[in-house]
Amino acid sequence: MARFLVTTSKGLENLLEQELQSFAIDNIKLSVSSVWFEGSLEQAYRVCYCSRLANKVFLELTSAPCTGKDDLYQLAQSVDWSMQFKDRTTFSVDFNGVTDKLRNTQFSAQVVKDAIVDTFQEEFGRRPNVDKANAEIRIQGRLIKNNAHLFIDLCGQSLHQRGYRENAGRAPIKENIAAGVVMRSGWLEQPQQPLVDYFCGSGTLLIEAAQMALNIPTQQFRREWGFDHWLGHNAALFDQVKQAADSAVKSDLNLRLYGVDINGRELKIAEQNAQDAGVGEYIHFQRGNALDSMIDFNDEVGHIISNPPYGERLEDELKIANLYLDFGSEIKARYPNWQLTVISSAVEQLRQLKLSASKKYKVKNAALDCVIAKYTIEASDGGDPREKMAIEFQNRLKKNIKQFNKLAKQVPTECYRVYDADLPNYNVAIDIYGDSLVIQEYAPPKNIPPEKAQARLNEVLLTAPGILGIENSKVALKVRKRQKGKEQYQRNATRDDYFPVQEANALFYVNIHDFLDTGLFLDHRDMRLLIQRQAKDKTVLNLFAYTCSVSVHAALGGASQITSVDLSKKYLDWGKQNFELNNINPSWHQFVAQDSLDWLKNTKQNFDLIFIDPPSFSNSKKLDNTFDVQRDHLALIENALAKLNQGGEIYFSNNLRSFKLDEAGLNQLGLTFTEISQQTLPFDFKRRANIRRAWKITKQS
Repeated sequence: MARFLVTTSKGLENLLEQELQSFAIDNIKLSVSSVWFEGSLEQAYRVCYCSRLANKVFLELTSAPCTGKDDLYQLAQSVDWSMQFKDRTTFSVDFNGVTDKLRNTQFSAQVVKDAIVDTFQEEFGRRPNVDKANAEIRIQGRLIKNNAHLFIDLCGQSLHQRGYRENAGRAPIKENIAAGVVMRSGWLEQPQQPLVDYFCGSGTLLIEAAQMALNIPTQQFRREWGFDHWLGHNAALFDQVKQAADSAVKSDLNLRLYGVDINGRELKIAEQNAQDAGVGEYIHFQRGNALDSMIDFNDEVGHIISNPPYGERLEDELKIANLYLDFGSEIKARYPNWQLTVISSAVEQLRQLKLSASKKYKVKNAALDCVIAKYTIEASDGGDPREKMAIEFQNRLKKNIKQFNKLAKQVPTECYRVYDADLPNYNVAIDIYGDSLVIQEYAPPKNIPPEKAQARLNEVLLTAPGILGIENSKVALKVRKRQKGKEQYQRNATRDDYFPVQEANALFYVNIHDFLDTGLFLDHRDMRLLIQRQAKDKTVLNLFAYTCSVSVHAALGGASQITSVDLSKKYLDWGKQNFELNNINPSWHQFVAQDSLDWLKNTKQNFDLIFIDPPSFSNSKKLDNTFDVQRDHLALIENALAKLNQGGEIYFSNNLRSFKLDEAGLNQLGLTFTEISQQTLPFDFKRRANIRRAWKITKQS
């Protein structure tokens, strides 16, 4: 009897144990992502050739307590390696696990390699070569608790790779995970029932299901094994195992498997994979949207099995939430009493199916934490489920849009905030930009469980676009938290989707997807209009200009010369495009890509009107020093004062909620200052009076 370690994906250990028992294997012990068993080489060969759940099968050579390098070296030298492989055979060593004294797996692997090489050198005067990429023998070392274990890898390439899937498609599921999903579904108990996958992709779930029903060995296409160059390999015994497994294949089953996917390229891959796996005749593939391509089975009962889209990117959350909700509604209307089994890493989105799971199993699909969830599909009670969720939020949003739509027309503006955390349970801001929508989730308090916050956000995503008459494709989702320094304007995506919006007599390009901010600060609307009214025939300086929206309004107000200063050339180029959008020649004005503070100190120019809206904090890598608006605002205003013409005005604002103006310092500079925060607060921000503060500053006469 020998001792073997069979590895699998985390979450499949119990299923693997059951599979080994079906191979007449006893003496099984479960571990994390693996199963130990004591048995014969014949049983190990059967696991290699037939297991649907295993990744690797390792034969243990030796094990012993290990406290450090010396113990590991001595353990490796205790193996008679010349009985395992020839000195002309290439080998490699992989290592897993650490201890206090063996903290680096590469170092531990090297210790084992040295021991193996030294053993051959002492016995034969020559050594085998190490070849990590194409090793003919692979040694596995593992530290488990305080013991070191050394193994021969009997498989070589991982067993989850069956050989039929040359092209895995866009979002592949590992074959052994797919097999686990099929096993969990219960369909194998009644394979005469229809099995449908409405998100079939490259067909892995259906192919694994067909192969299991037909009892086709998983490794029938494999030609190379880890044991090929192992001296303990019994080729005749392995051939017996193969022949026994191959002879048990069924061919008289009437299987009805259906795969639907919206992507034609994926379907071609699926069809080819099914043919290569020997099950092409049992699976019918068709192209279509899952929601519009439901297959009619009359009153027959069957199974739906799927690996629906996960939506790993923030911008996908709206799409995924709607997909799961609508898919759940559709299958409840079409397939009552059917069984549904899905695997998804979008655990919170599974709630949108509006079904009660009878079983849930955690499993790891590559790096993703997933859930296999099984449901009995309940009959639909009719209606759109959106109508029954977040009633309080929906009512508030309907009330707000009715009121704010009228106020927006008075400006007029196409961009305004229609909801701003009005209800504590729905902690989001919702902004309208023409025919598009930005939903910003404020970071939830630490005492709110993440799953509850996600559920509430999903309700907003599912209801707000419909209430506001916005297409889902024109909705952007952002997470709004306090930004520090270089985080402020980091790019989120690369869609480059800019579109124009109107504000009073000005037009601006906005981009709702690519950045945290859109290119237009909505809470500065009335301040921009004030600058326009004050700018006629004046020289204007716009510091920290961003996309130059204030500069555009100044130009439309008749300013004679405008200088826009910002550290980012990207945003200044955006500003020039805004000028051109309003038929203003940008070459008539200055755009300076430089630190506003340094430029202000060194410029020889003077101005009639200076607008300053600095960030709360900045530590951009382009700056020599950090900027803190509370600490540095007096020096900033003093430098601006030196560039102000007689009778000129400074408008200073910022969004730091805790900001306190240094009034004593301004008095010492001989300045008169008037707070204009409330006068310049737009209608849609009246609920958050402290969102920004602003002052008009002039020299005392």
